[in-house]
Amino acid sequence: MSLHGTAVSPSQALTAASQLTTMGEAMLDRWRAVRGRIEQLNAARPWGDDDPGRNFNENYAAGEHPPCTSVLEAGESMVLALARLGEQVREGVQGVVDLDDLTATWFKP
Repeated sequence: MSLHGTAVSPSQALTAASQLTTMGEAMLDRWRAVRGRIEQLNAARPWGDDDPGRNFNENYAAGEHPPCTSVLEAGESMVLALARLGEQVREGVQGVVDLDDLTATWFKP
């Protein structure tokens, strides 16, 4: 905790939150395109149907929790968290501004 306080410009913080939201949404769109392409390539079974190809498939894409799906789902959850960050920052800043405004009405100088 700072002994001198922390000051944030609400308008600048809200602008930054908006920019973060825009970038997060763009990142999510790009991630989904990449994920779709990976899934499309995996569906084509590029590793083949010979013994090594079948063995790879069993260890990569088959089973209850296949690694290929787990990695894509983990990536999706990380990108979703980043995509939502701007809105969370905006809500936090707006909450602090609203609280400051309310406090100012209670303790008028």
